[in-house]
Amino acid sequence: MNSENLLFVYGTLLSGLSNHHHMKAATCLGEAHVQAALFDMGEYPALSVQGAWAQALGPVLGELYQIEPAQWQGLDDLEEVDPDSIENSMYLRVPIQVQWKHPAGPQTVTAQVYVYNWSLAGRPRIEHGDFRRHCSNR
Repeated sequence: MNSENLLFVYGTLLSGLSNHHHMKAATCLGEAHVQAALFDMGEYPALSVQGAWAQALGPVLGELYQIEPAQWQGLDDLEEVDPDSIENSMYLRVPIQVQWKHPAGPQTVTAQVYVYNWSLAGRPRIEHGDFRRHCSNR
């Protein structure tokens, strides 16, 4: 599988959540998780994988999708990725190692993920790493 066509989602793009309609042309491959830090931004989460915000990484739960190349532009727009300016991008799309619950047994694959690019100062961490659970506990 080509990592350029795989996307790990962990927030509002998850099945059943507010932005999942943006995934209608994608194929859900199943549950997955990454080693990262998840933060509460109010209506959506932020994922961090390095730097001061990502101390003590833990599992962040989500879903793995196969994406058609034509979908990336719309998803990048949704996540406020500015291809001309890293500083102006709310999220950056980067490759990450994903632990995928493949039907034939767990697999490690490389997929794209949207990581938060701005300050997380004062934002509470979602310690259990499950945004869907976090929403249901509000």
